[in-house]
Amino acid sequence: MIAAFHAEVRKIVSTRLWWITLICVFVLAAGYAALPATVGVLETGAGSTAFRDPGTVRSIYNGGNPLSRTLALVVGIMALAGEYRHRTISSTYLATPRRYRLLLAKAASLFLFGLIYGAASVLAGVLVAIPYVLGNDGSFFLHRGDTWRSLVLGVVSIALWTMIGMGLGILIQNLVVALLVGIGFTFLVEPLVSYVLFRRGWDAALNLLPSGATNAMLDVTSPVLFASAQPMAWWGGTAVLAAWCLLPAVVGAVVTVRRDVL
Repeated sequence: MIAAFHAEVRKIVSTRLWWITLICVFVLAAGYAALPATVGVLETGAGSTAFRDPGTVRSIYNGGNPLSRTLALVVGIMALAGEYRHRTISSTYLATPRRYRLLLAKAASLFLFGLIYGAASVLAGVLVAIPYVLGNDGSFFLHRGDTWRSLVLGVVSIALWTMIGMGLGILIQNLVVALLVGIGFTFLVEPLVSYVLFRRGWDAALNLLPSGATNAMLDVTSPVLFASAQPMAWWGGTAVLAAWCLLPAVVGAVVTVRRDVL
């Protein structure tokens, strides 16, 4: 298992995708984190009191989460579907004949890099928050346990979205189709559904979507992120997001271990 894990880590670091994605996560997360911060300023004007609300500040810290998790999703998809695309999966299975062990090693390596992407995303949000908070006489709320929990879970949530991508890559082995499904869902379908549920105030349904569960997990309140007015507890959001990770992965794994590789 350890040897397989090391092999999967080497596969990831041997390409430029991982560090290009890391740079994109940091830059795009910083830009996206500025949205809830700017909304906070516009809502109350100069001397905004929005930055004295812990939920708003948490929303800025994790403001880059929507874009970061999409990039993490793509990395997870390519880790599996990419091997089928480039026909390297045969040699991978020959090197590690026990497919469940191989899939666990891939999951562990992707989760590790998902944590790295998550750390970059949260760091970008924190850096963006600094001038807004200081410029509006706000607070960073670093003395509160729920702020640190949101920061840590912000990192973990990106890693979980990497697992969702891996699950799609297992379930849909055609790389192009898997990318279209994953990106189309996160960028088009789910935002539209989330917007409708958010506008209608259907919080229970909103909390069950991957993005709604993520918002509940991070305990954010910004309307820019379509945050539910009545989110479930953070542990409930974590459980729902974990279920979204496991669903495609379990189904795909059951199919994969029985399927011949052509």
